[in-house]
Amino acid sequence: MMRDRIRLMAAAVLAPAMLFTAAGCGEKRPQEEKVAYKEVEVVRGTFESVITANGVIRPIDRVEIKSKASGEVVDLPVEQGDRVKRGDLIARLDQKDERASLEQARADLDIARAQLLEAQSAFDRRDQLFRERLISEEERDQIVLNLAVAKGRLVRATTSLERAEERFAEAVVRSPIDGIILQKYVEEGQIIASGVSNVGGGTPVVDVAEMTDVYIEAGIDEIDIGKIRVGQRASVTAEAFPEMRFEGTIVRIAPEAKIEQNVTLFDVVIEVKNRDLLLKSGMNTGIEISTVREENVLLVPAVALQATAGSSGAPGETGRGGDAGKANREGPRERTVLLKKGGAFQPHPISIGNANFKLAVVRSGLREGDVLGIPLVSRLKEENDAREKRIRSSRGFGTGSRSDSKRSEKKPGRP
Repeated sequence: MMRDRIRLMAAAVLAPAMLFTAAGCGEKRPQEEKVAYKEVEVVRGTFESVITANGVIRPIDRVEIKSKASGEVVDLPVEQGDRVKRGDLIARLDQKDERASLEQARADLDIARAQLLEAQSAFDRRDQLFRERLISEEERDQIVLNLAVAKGRLVRATTSLERAEERFAEAVVRSPIDGIILQKYVEEGQIIASGVSNVGGGTPVVDVAEMTDVYIEAGIDEIDIGKIRVGQRASVTAEAFPEMRFEGTIVRIAPEAKIEQNVTLFDVVIEVKNRDLLLKSGMNTGIEISTVREENVLLVPAVALQATAGSSGAPGETGRGGDAGKANREGPRERTVLLKKGGAFQPHPISIGNANFKLAVVRSGLREGDVLGIPLVSRLKEENDAREKRIRSSRGFGTGSRSDSKRSEKKPGRP
């Protein structure tokens, strides 16, 4: 009787557990999502790796014109943007004082010449008298001295005249080069200071620059500076003319870097022809420098490549950590693609050469027209699934630990 009662109690306890186990075993597992693929075809074309940067247009030959003389500007016939030739009038200063000094110097020269003629005539007469022993040697020496003084006065008067002519000419400012007036700093009636005698450097009148050839100054990242060289061609696009391309040549690469917003850059100067004068000083431009160009090669999208075991960097990665820039030094690299065979996509090894974030050059392993598959699986979904798996794992670990601790806990008062 007692045994039957014990059996009934055990059955009552085990029945719910068995039902829960059966219910758990009967749950259906979610079916694995079927992966969709985007099909891309291996094509033949041109691969080009381009370095891009922003630059500013600067004139090659820019001259700040100042006057050697000081005074009031009485004539200023040029305006900003005017084209001038070498020797054209830029500004004229008030020449009243310089003209008076010039006339005085000319008069002094005439006087010096007359005095020299008089001294020469007196010397000739007295020298003849000295030869006839009619005057003493002391009197003859005085005549020689008077002649030397007259010659010295003539030299001094001539020099003064030359200086007066220079000062008179310096009051007229002319263009030293052919070019365009970029800036005008003064107006008629303004008093300007000499650029020679003034301690502060004088007052600038205008800036003139030759703009038929211009410089483009651009900052190139240190990652790419090793890929360019002097003499390399560059393509320039001005923001003012987005549909036009100007061809240029790299003429200078800075030997020292500069840091802007924690980015290390090297200044590169590109010379561009500007015969139509479309490019203006200070314009913003975009620079494209082609470092690699391969024509008639097999190309595949970089997203279709998968890194093989032992390879470094992403398939199309360039720059820090990537190996796309090492193709020329280390030769082809091994990658894996999903090649369509018989209606299914199968892993297939290939060798690639130059690559960027968009395309890669196929060296071997594929033919033109082959179809590759790109899994249409969201990377964000994969990351969320992995994160959820880690959370579940950590929760399961914590629950098990608490259960074990409760299981091992001893009640007080029992041995």
